[in-house]
Amino acid sequence: MMMKTKWRLYTSFIMLTALFSSATYADTTPLTSFEADYIVYRAGKSHGTAHRYLTHTEQGYELGYSSDISWMIFSDKRQETSNFIIENGSIKPLRYTMQRSGTGPNRYYELNLNPETKVVTEGKARKTKAIKWQEDWLDPISYQLQLVLDLKAGKTEFHYNVLNRSGNSKTYHYKVVAEEMLALPYGNTKTLRIVRTEQNSNKQIYAWVAPELDYMLVRLWSGEDNVEQFDVQLHKLALTPTMQTNDAP
Repeated sequence: MMMKTKWRLYTSFIMLTALFSSATYADTTPLTSFEADYIVYRAGKSHGTAHRYLTHTEQGYELGYSSDISWMIFSDKRQETSNFIIENGSIKPLRYTMQRSGTGPNRYYELNLNPETKVVTEGKARKTKAIKWQEDWLDPISYQLQLVLDLKAGKTEFHYNVLNRSGNSKTYHYKVVAEEMLALPYGNTKTLRIVRTEQNSNKQIYAWVAPELDYMLVRLWSGEDNVEQFDVQLHKLALTPTMQTNDAP
């Protein structure tokens, strides 16, 4: 039972994850498209890989995340996507999906947000959520790119109203705490270390982003009671349109 609990903690934060409005939106703060590959470590040993991408679409952007992780007798595969637009420097999510397979039951989640009707639907059946519309909502992975936009704007503390996979909101708090040089599989990288702060929580979450790589997420570390649960590190990256690339030796 303890091993299963550890596995749930190990996989719970790895999210490093068809309703679109037909209106035309102003994209005032364009993001750089990318493909990024990561290695997932625990106690210094590799237990899987993760992949993130961002691409332009006709409606705006699509952010994707996938991972394939195994640890002892447990396995976890998941895919997440977020389709969104940008208005006045703020990300506006339109559709989020997540599917997971592996040890335990398979899962599928879907959220659709319609900014014109101000309605949120949940699941494949698109059941309407009885919640009051909020303009600052983000989904479980799009908030990562709102962080990028806010860092570019010079902010060092961040508060995000994030909908979970079931469409219930929670406020995430982050702040920049240090500048650090990291030795990653990708190579030596100058970074900003960001901590997620939660009151009355025994979990620790740290993220490192690289300003010289358009504030790319290059490392993610999570622990509980200061015991490491996972450590995700950048291995390979391609940025477009400049297509800056680097492979680990």
